[in-house]
Amino acid sequence: MATDAASLEAASVRRDPIVQATPFFYGWVMLGVAMFTQYCTSPGQTYGVALFNKHIATTLATETFRAAHPGQPVVLTDELIDAEIVTVTSAYLWGTILAALPVPWIGALADRWGLRRTISLIVALFGVGCFVMSQVQGPFTLFIGFLAIRTLGQGSLTLLATNTSDMWFQRKLGFANGIRNLSAPFAIATFPVITIALIETFGWQQAYMALGVGVWLIMFPILIFIYRNHPEGVGQLPDGDRHVVSENGQSPTPGAGFLLPQLSLGDAMQTRAFWIVLSYMTTWAMIGTALMFMVVPFIESRGLQETDAPYIFWTMAVSMAICQFSGGILADKFKLHYILIAGAILLAMGVLAYLSINSVVMAAIYGLTFGTAQGVASAGSNSLLARYYGRAHLGKIKGFQMMWIVGGSAAGPFLMSMGKELLGGYEPVLWLFATLFIVQSVACFFATPPEERKELADPNTPSPLSNAKHGTAPFTGTPSGDQPQPVVQTAD
Repeated sequence: MATDAASLEAASVRRDPIVQATPFFYGWVMLGVAMFTQYCTSPGQTYGVALFNKHIATTLATETFRAAHPGQPVVLTDELIDAEIVTVTSAYLWGTILAALPVPWIGALADRWGLRRTISLIVALFGVGCFVMSQVQGPFTLFIGFLAIRTLGQGSLTLLATNTSDMWFQRKLGFANGIRNLSAPFAIATFPVITIALIETFGWQQAYMALGVGVWLIMFPILIFIYRNHPEGVGQLPDGDRHVVSENGQSPTPGAGFLLPQLSLGDAMQTRAFWIVLSYMTTWAMIGTALMFMVVPFIESRGLQETDAPYIFWTMAVSMAICQFSGGILADKFKLHYILIAGAILLAMGVLAYLSINSVVMAAIYGLTFGTAQGVASAGSNSLLARYYGRAHLGKIKGFQMMWIVGGSAAGPFLMSMGKELLGGYEPVLWLFATLFIVQSVACFFATPPEERKELADPNTPSPLSNAKHGTAPFTGTPSGDQPQPVVQTAD
């Protein structure tokens, strides 16, 4: 039985002036929306948070001094600020760990409510989270702020941005994700510049408020006027395909883009590839976050200065952008687990380049190497879940994966800082990181598609939407939310 939401959406097919006025496939518009959404996660990402760390530590040190010496002029020492940096790091660790827990629920909510309503809720709360960060006065409020922006920005909004493009593309998903992923290096290159300017002009607390308002000003007009949940809801099909023919020679109803079989989270968890890719993504998040979060103290330990760090960000952004785009094209032509293997090997090489930093030139080489690695790895991983398991339950599947990714990103900086404390330097932990990527490269040989969707996941297979041998079944009604539900046809 169709839900009220489904009936409203069906009506919108007949009278959606924005979609009807678009002279090309509306998925390309939604791809731009996904890019804006991904960019707006920046206040909750590591490259955004790291810019505030020292400013927050100074504020905490000031409050600590005033509590210990009431009525006296504030005198801050390096030791006091360093102690508060430990507080910031600890709050970040625990805030990020706990931020991982609600993400699967957000994915399930998107499956039930639809992406548009779910993103609207998350954007509203994310802006509030930025306001909470602007009011930090002590360790507890800092923890609450980190919990909010990491849950809503890094976890939830990132998940929903990737699901947006997954809903609109299938055969061209690798190419589409290659374009969408350009928002990440663009954010790495530009967001720090914007943030630093805001901090220098208004102070760090007002800067966080401005970022929250900025997210609202960008996202709410997009969600109100432009965002559409999926192509079936506006009378289109994934990739802009025009003709769909089922085995009985008839065109199925909208929703045929949700090709059978559609694997649930439980089904996915019974496949080998699910756990291999989950381990791959968690390891990558852990190590990549550690290298980014600790980059300033690490390069200072190698004789460089904090002002040399932008050379890493810029070179990483350029190489990452190039490889994400080209890698997205390759993801439509080659088996995805081969791309994951190449990505893991390159990530290991990136860690070795990090170990070799002893000059600005080597810092730039690290940025190029690790940016290339992340571009290739993301090209393989971003398209894999939709192709291996389908779109109907993608929110739950990606939400479960994102929970582990967010948790892994919390562990990385802690392991690297503790390694220095206990082992006398960063190097032993970095060698361990490189080894973990090599192990992942071997494991990815076995990350092949599940048998139920093996042919559909093969990039060399002709489009199932125009090939009757795949037995595309018609759809009737919708389950909760707005995802079309397949009617399974069994042989007589």
